[in-house]
Amino acid sequence: MNEPIIRTSLSLPGEAPFPSANTIQWTEDGQLIVVTKNKIFILSPASGIQTDPTALVKQEIPDGIVSDRYNVVQWVRTIVEWETIGELRQWPVENQDWGSVSLGSLDPGFRSVTCSPSNLGIYSSCVYAVLTSALQVSVWGPVKNQLTGKWIKIADLSDIGFNPAPTVPNPALFKILQAQVASTSWSTQADFLLSPMPVVDASLLAVGSRAGVVSFVRFIGNTNENMLRHVTSLSVGDRWIVQLAWSTWTSSQPGHCRAYVACCTSDRHVKIVEVTQVLQQQPSPFSASFGIAVECKLLGDPSFPQLPKVITSMKWIQAQRDTPILVFGTSGEIHIWTYEADSSALSGCHTIALQTQSISAGATCFAPMSGITYNRHYDTLIISLTDGSFHLVSHLSTGPVLGNLTAEADFTAGTISANARSVFFRLEDSNVGRVDVNRIDGMTSYDDGSTYAWIHEHTRPTDFDYKHDAKHVSSFVVAELWQEATDESVLTGLEHLTSSIKVSTSKTPLAHLRPFLFRLDDPETIIRIRDRLLHILSRPSAEVSNLGLSFSLSLYTGELSTQVRDEFTRSLRIHLFGWDSVFRLRVKLLVATFCKSRVIPEVQGQLDAIIASVATAIRFRVLLVILRHIQAMLSHISEREILFVLRCIVQALTIPELANDAQQILTTLKSAVPNTNLDALNPSEPCPACHALVPFTDPNLATCSNGHKWQRCSITSFILSTPMVRTCLGCSRKAYLSSRQSVVPASGLHNAGSNWLVEDLLDAVRRCLYCGNNFVTLV
Repeated sequence: MNEPIIRTSLSLPGEAPFPSANTIQWTEDGQLIVVTKNKIFILSPASGIQTDPTALVKQEIPDGIVSDRYNVVQWVRTIVEWETIGELRQWPVENQDWGSVSLGSLDPGFRSVTCSPSNLGIYSSCVYAVLTSALQVSVWGPVKNQLTGKWIKIADLSDIGFNPAPTVPNPALFKILQAQVASTSWSTQADFLLSPMPVVDASLLAVGSRAGVVSFVRFIGNTNENMLRHVTSLSVGDRWIVQLAWSTWTSSQPGHCRAYVACCTSDRHVKIVEVTQVLQQQPSPFSASFGIAVECKLLGDPSFPQLPKVITSMKWIQAQRDTPILVFGTSGEIHIWTYEADSSALSGCHTIALQTQSISAGATCFAPMSGITYNRHYDTLIISLTDGSFHLVSHLSTGPVLGNLTAEADFTAGTISANARSVFFRLEDSNVGRVDVNRIDGMTSYDDGSTYAWIHEHTRPTDFDYKHDAKHVSSFVVAELWQEATDESVLTGLEHLTSSIKVSTSKTPLAHLRPFLFRLDDPETIIRIRDRLLHILSRPSAEVSNLGLSFSLSLYTGELSTQVRDEFTRSLRIHLFGWDSVFRLRVKLLVATFCKSRVIPEVQGQLDAIIASVATAIRFRVLLVILRHIQAMLSHISEREILFVLRCIVQALTIPELANDAQQILTTLKSAVPNTNLDALNPSEPCPACHALVPFTDPNLATCSNGHKWQRCSITSFILSTPMVRTCLGCSRKAYLSSRQSVVPASGLHNAGSNWLVEDLLDAVRRCLYCGNNFVTLV
């Protein structure tokens, strides 16, 4: 291939931690986490994000390397500094036994970060479990703006009461060792094969201790007080658990799921824990409510003995088969393991010896592993080492072998390593030679294809120089390492995404679309593929209407207690965000809106028609959910809620499929509140500027008789007359804050919106109703 295309080059000051497969990782919010010793960089690709251009991070690509601005991936950034970590736990004060000594406390820093699934906490984002060298874990979350705002510590693992220690010679020491965390890993959300998806957090944070105990913890973040709840613990030995890795969840029947946790101990053993979760239905006046029962057991001895070398990285791969594959690396070797209960030819453990690629004076296949990714198209494992080389393992699903057995000339370990080395040469200001090493401390795929992101540092091992932490500077790079047919991969990926994506993954639409948006950022790409692209986006989804019309709730006539309101809010959230077909519509809307801003007027007109059609389908579904929930609570609709209900009825009467529901509610209300003349009520509002009445003719925009224009809340359709609002990252729609996000519930709403129904609806909507992305608060 020609010179590899460099799409990003950013400077990251600070020494990188011990290299691993998790030094650089994607979150389910579509953000990239880069961990160094004293900083955690949270990077967000600007493609698809509505952000201020001044917030973009300055690129450090030398002049002449990038010939087209569309080749550059722009980023916004925020940083978690070590100074904000707070006070460290003083282990010697709690126990003076030599076994409790933590040498990492002498030179403290960040050791690793593991990310939760998305849609946790009051901002519906990911939260991060941060492990320090002092063997402490804390959970961090965003404040208002996850892209550029502040992140703070919201929970501490030391506050959890673990199960009592078993009978051991030194219970006090065992208690300390169990509290000292050596490794963490957070599972994905489980798909229980239910539709709509229930509102239940099935993710678990696995915590490995120095006592050889792996504990499973649940983050409770949907309340005003964030907390961690201990679920269960399992002893896997009496050695430190130095690495943990979760597989994805698999479901054999509705309500049941299973996953594996790989535990690497300090004596070089790998133990496998099987975790099973079962939904348990609980009584609810509205949609089905569930609790979760968790069981875990240690599987029999895996098919590999104690390893002679230390394991440097470990990761589960979901390849082209149902059974997950465990990949872990030791010095000079890669090990591939599948559970023996699987009857395929790959069952058991396969060990493959790596080969040194002579790309520099410091090249060696015995260098630590710094990245593990999987390319589904080639069924190939791609591995990076700290010496700057890349290695391939082909036919991962059937019979893994070292190297590339495809006909693609560019897709070889030697070519990819040479291209990464070429990127290093072109980005360095000074002359570099064979003695200079592009030390790669972390690597991951950017687009699940040929574009990769990694961090490298310019080192010269032969000098034996000491470099102070403050002098370490790494470069964050995004570049294409081989050539591939990107147009076809974009179309194939989008077609699959918009037809089969499931909301149970908990990823945001921006995270799902990351591999495609940066390709579609180039208007020429959209022009080339526009016919098939427009066909994919305009393809109707009949199941949306069918699902909607079959959805109903029973009438509730009991007391309107706090618990009932919580169940009402949960039911709203289930039906607003739990249907796969509606989630696919939101993905289509985001793609169409993104493409519209980058193409010629001729194509813009076609995209406008698609956007209007998809937005109408989403609005139909949202109104239907709200109306059905209003019908279920008609016995609790008072004069305070009537004006909001009338707004919903006015909108529903314009949609033929909803007119019958709207008319039934109106008829019931007339008999429920006989002293109120509903025909005389008007859902208009006073203009915040001149107090003239603003007619309710458009659910998105309000214009008074004096020409004042106001945006409306995308959730309630009330006029937005306060800066205390939340803004969608993807489409810039705005909404009032929920009662959990504001000191004053529904701050800014006038009397027509100050009622329990509006408050519960605002609480239920954690993400944008139209494009499905997260909100941020700018003020």
